[in-house]
Amino acid sequence: MKRRGSSRPARRASRVLALLTMLAGALFLPAHTAMAAGTAHYVDCSASSNGSGTQASPWNALSSVNSATFTAGDSILFAAGTTCNGQLTPGGSGTSGSPVTMGAYGSGAKPVIDAGGATGPVIHLLNQQYWEIGGLELVNSAASPAYRSGVLAENSSGGILHHIRVHDMYIHNISGYGGGWYSTNAGVGVQTDHTTPVSTWDDVVVENNTFDHVDRIAVAVTPDADGQGTGLTTGTVIRNNTMTYDGADDVLVVKNDGALIDGNKAGYAGAKTTCPPSGQYCNSASAGIWMSGSSNTVVQNNEVYCHVNAADGTGFDVDWGNHNTTFQYNYSHQNLGGFMLVMPPFTFSGEPTASVPSDGTVIRYNVSENDGSNAGCPASGTAGHGSGVFHFVGNIPNKSGSSAAVPLIYNNSIYINKSGLNTPVLYSRRGSSVSGTLSFRNNAVFNYGTGGYFTTSSGSVYSNNLFYGNHPSSEPADSAKVVADPEFRNPGNAGTSSSYTGTNAYQVHPSSPVIRAGAVISDNGGKDAFGNTVSATATPNIGAYNGSGGNLLTNAGFETGTLSPWTQASGTASSVAATGARTGGYALTTAASGSGANQALTGLTPSTTYLLTGWAKVATPGETLAIGVKGFGGTETFTNIATASYTQATVLFTTGSSSTTATVYCWKNTGGSGAGYCDDLAVEALSSATNTVTNPGFETGALTPWAQSTGTASSVVASNARTGTYALQTGVSASGAIQTVGSLTSSGTYLLAGWAKAATAGEEVAVGVKSFGSTETYLKTSTTSYAQQPIFFTTGASTTSASAYCYKNAGSSAGYCDDYTLIKLS
Repeated sequence: MKRRGSSRPARRASRVLALLTMLAGALFLPAHTAMAAGTAHYVDCSASSNGSGTQASPWNALSSVNSATFTAGDSILFAAGTTCNGQLTPGGSGTSGSPVTMGAYGSGAKPVIDAGGATGPVIHLLNQQYWEIGGLELVNSAASPAYRSGVLAENSSGGILHHIRVHDMYIHNISGYGGGWYSTNAGVGVQTDHTTPVSTWDDVVVENNTFDHVDRIAVAVTPDADGQGTGLTTGTVIRNNTMTYDGADDVLVVKNDGALIDGNKAGYAGAKTTCPPSGQYCNSASAGIWMSGSSNTVVQNNEVYCHVNAADGTGFDVDWGNHNTTFQYNYSHQNLGGFMLVMPPFTFSGEPTASVPSDGTVIRYNVSENDGSNAGCPASGTAGHGSGVFHFVGNIPNKSGSSAAVPLIYNNSIYINKSGLNTPVLYSRRGSSVSGTLSFRNNAVFNYGTGGYFTTSSGSVYSNNLFYGNHPSSEPADSAKVVADPEFRNPGNAGTSSSYTGTNAYQVHPSSPVIRAGAVISDNGGKDAFGNTVSATATPNIGAYNGSGGNLLTNAGFETGTLSPWTQASGTASSVAATGARTGGYALTTAASGSGANQALTGLTPSTTYLLTGWAKVATPGETLAIGVKGFGGTETFTNIATASYTQATVLFTTGSSSTTATVYCWKNTGGSGAGYCDDLAVEALSSATNTVTNPGFETGALTPWAQSTGTASSVVASNARTGTYALQTGVSASGAIQTVGSLTSSGTYLLAGWAKAATAGEEVAVGVKSFGSTETYLKTSTTSYAQQPIFFTTGASTTSASAYCYKNAGSSAGYCDDYTLIKLS
């Protein structure tokens, strides 16, 4: 099935026969006695004598259950707080709408069925249907592995059997073979035995169960071996289960159509690789949740973490012969092999679909956090086949003639920020160059590691991705890429006191460059990972989050195509036009002079600091357009933009002690001849506005604690100040000053804003930051009036400091810097 070991039997049928014989011998399948329909049967294994099966006179041994044949509406109820030893093989089937149910009665702990290390399943159903089993604890622990499972439902009828539901169980310490066959080494195994015609199931539900230390796998709905022809099981739902320390995999469906794998949480699997004796099935490779030979599978809302298997070790896997598989809204972190394994076609006996490339694969709105390493996990492995966020075993599978031949990878958020982590984003075991094409769009890649990307055949699409952090030479060419910090809310889930945890950590601040920076994908599922609508026509965000970041402004990007709730400022009217937009389709366009728009904010918190950000440009360079705020209980404050390309402005303001309102504006100052443009404004509250830069405006009159950069000395002068009396004056070239700021939070997102100007127009002065755990970042100005240079950056996983600087690289006259701010975003 997956990656197979060389040890496998010569003939499938003989292996299955041997296995069934073994199971039959171990279970001593009894003759069954018919019971009255719709009857409740009670079992209390603590009772001193065996009764008639009523609540007043319960059975006290599993043999009584095993000797009975149950019919529609019957129930088998075990006394809470008791333990029964042995294995269950009840007879009979229910009917549609009237299943046989197995559960508990009374109050207390779940009844325990302990198979005591016997080979085979704890509960075995053979050619039976319409069963619901719930509310029990199953265990089958042994010193050495064998074929053992919790619940095993087998179909060798040669037809379709219906409705198996296993729910609210605690299944643990099942000592199976970590490298053996799946369903017969499962917490819950639903299996089709090899028959002609092929046997299949319909309506299999496994939900709300807890699995712990199950070898091999928690849940498997599969045939009994590789190569089972074309029959497909339908209606499989595996949801809301919790799985820890599974020996190998967590969830597998094979030969299914329409399976839904939803809301499961699985961690720490993949540590066991023990195979059965020679001549039996052996496959010690494992992944968290995967499928093969299946169609129309949806895998969503699952969390897989800390998978340690050295062969594959990924959180998820689209394996051989699949059609129309969708992975969405999943959270993968710290999985050794990476987030997603993708198998190429290959050939093995009896399975023609394996040689056909999987098509219709969609991977969207998922979060991958520090995959490619087990760092931070209670156990770790050593990858035997390498690691990659997207881990291709070979070439990219492209199915000839399919309308969905190319894997679609879009709107995922990928975070790599562990010290020394070199996980590639696109990786193949074949090497740095692979054949085949894929589509990679709207993905937010935060990469503080050193890993890169494989190259693909011509025809691959790389569009509107964010690539932030390190930029390896193999980074794909993307003419619409964004390279700024995505401003995740709690990257790496490092902030233990943050209200943003799990996937919520990858929501973004309202000033994030991902907002409205993606490419429209028409058939996009309609929702992001957080339930926000994703339009089929409007410009989406980059990454798994499509919201506004909690922006306090409404219609902040003017994407309604109208001004409301913005209002005209006094003077010449401004307008919203489908031209000049920074992102999306619309922007505010002012008149040439004395023109703009206001938006009134209400419901603000008194004595609270807020961050206003926005983007602006002017049609005529040198004319100024202001983004600002007034009416908040303090002095009006603004930032002027004088560039012909969009430039970001940031404004900090603190509401008065009784102020709950503010007016935000975009305003083209008087005296101009060309229009101004504003777009993508945002306001958010800050929990703290402490400026961590000391002597930020050089108002001590001295450089300390700033230090000289290498090269020509800079100085503090009582001239050319933006505010106050003093400013930093650089030399004409290779000159500047730097300050290392400590006591920062590792994996924290910060804003550095400084003001700079050049004495001679056209010469450049840079405001920047470095030594924060990733690549140095800076912005430059060449104007002779002060321009703000705002930089958002995130510290490394083990970095608690950053160095802010002002630097003039070359020229014939001085540069000036003033008024530095370094604050942490909430």
